[in-house]
Amino acid sequence: MTNFKKTSTPMNIALDVMGGDHGPREIVAGAVAAARAYGVTVTLVGKPDAIQAELARHSIAGLDLPIVPASQVVEMEDKPATAVRTKPDSSMVVACELVRTGKAQAFVTAGNTGGALAAGIFQIGRMKGVLRPALLSPFPTVRGFCAVLDIGANADVRPEYLPQFAIMGTVYAQQVMAIPNPTVRILSNGEEAGKGNQLVMSAYELLEKTPGINFQGNVESKEVVEGLVDVVITDGFTGNIFIKTAEATARLLQKIMREELTRGLISTAGAFLARAALRRVGKRTDDSQFGGAVLLGLSNIVVVAHGRSNATAIQNAIRMAKQGLEYDLLGKIQIKLDQSSQSKSNTIAEAANLHENLS
Repeated sequence: MTNFKKTSTPMNIALDVMGGDHGPREIVAGAVAAARAYGVTVTLVGKPDAIQAELARHSIAGLDLPIVPASQVVEMEDKPATAVRTKPDSSMVVACELVRTGKAQAFVTAGNTGGALAAGIFQIGRMKGVLRPALLSPFPTVRGFCAVLDIGANADVRPEYLPQFAIMGTVYAQQVMAIPNPTVRILSNGEEAGKGNQLVMSAYELLEKTPGINFQGNVESKEVVEGLVDVVITDGFTGNIFIKTAEATARLLQKIMREELTRGLISTAGAFLARAALRRVGKRTDDSQFGGAVLLGLSNIVVVAHGRSNATAIQNAIRMAKQGLEYDLLGKIQIKLDQSSQSKSNTIAEAANLHENLS
């Protein structure tokens, strides 16, 4: 693995204050916490009166929290592409415009995921050679974390998209998760080669030939949880179901544990003695600690947090954006994509020359 170093980049992160189920209160609270903890500029984009009212709840002396007005909101029920086109003064579009013009270096939102993708593509644009951006999320396992992508940006994909997902996921795992040679597997209904639907089988063949990744074949969902892979790739439809089912299962288990541990006097006493361990369990499975999903494949860093994000989740989403900038994540991804494309071109040229020589 190349020993990449952190790079020094400007740290102005444009935050969509109006998105999410708990905006603007939790969004602003998370921005204040992030600005204080990380020393970054967080530009608050949205309705100024609402933002000012929430800032008044906090001590913000010495923090860099400029406000940029935006009079419209992309709602959760809006059709993404239509909303982005018909609401040019929405907080999403205005925030992305700040990134496009270089006034900010990253965009964070807890709003409509499709809207974030549409605004990102229309305003920020894709990286050179990227067929489709993909949402990547850290996922807790018994051994630590793995990276899963795509988890919702592309419901329908073609096999040739998945090698690019694998390259982007590999670079993320190397840079942010500090895994020197991350393993890559494709999510399927069986670990054996030849298992899966047509997409999985076709992509499998392409992944075997993709340079720069440590492809290890198929992986089942139960093996993901066991920590047997570093980067899991799949289509956005399957990935979204996988990640939401896992999150819901974690919340269900936490609820059951609380109910059972408070059911009787002895159980309650045991829960009191084990409270520190139970807090650690809760923290390991609390998705607010991860922040959100990084939308890889755009020309600038975009982080999409859960719609239900609280202040902690927003703070961590801003942290994710900061990490992406610090490690020049997109620059490293572009290098790997260019190398893969060049390798593919060389292979095609060699095959053409061989055919010509044999003719």
